[in-house]
Amino acid sequence: MLKLSISQIKEKYTDYPICLMDYIERDIHEKSIEIRFDKENITLTCAFNKDGNCNKSFLFPDDDQLIENFVGYLTDHHDYSFMRSRFMLGNCYLKIKELKEQRSDICLVFYQ
Repeated sequence: MLKLSISQIKEKYTDYPICLMDYIERDIHEKSIEIRFDKENITLTCAFNKDGNCNKSFLFPDDDQLIENFVGYLTDHHDYSFMRSRFMLGNCYLKIKELKEQRSDICLVFYQ
């Protein structure tokens, strides 16, 4: 997902519900796209940089058990930086973020 444009993501996930969002406030104009994966019980949201490419992906699982299983896998297969509180994946980083008043208590943030 990282580095893909909105149109590339829309084209890739045409069989899934997609929500496009524009956030506009004063001098701020941000775009994001949300894709719902009902069978997997997870929602993916992508934020975009000024060039229109995804620079952050957020995974919001419906069930925190999915995160526990995923973190267990990451712990066994990837390095974790305690100084920066992130996993170091091959071409990106992953942070686990605690949320307040969201559909799930935790989300996974992928970024470069």
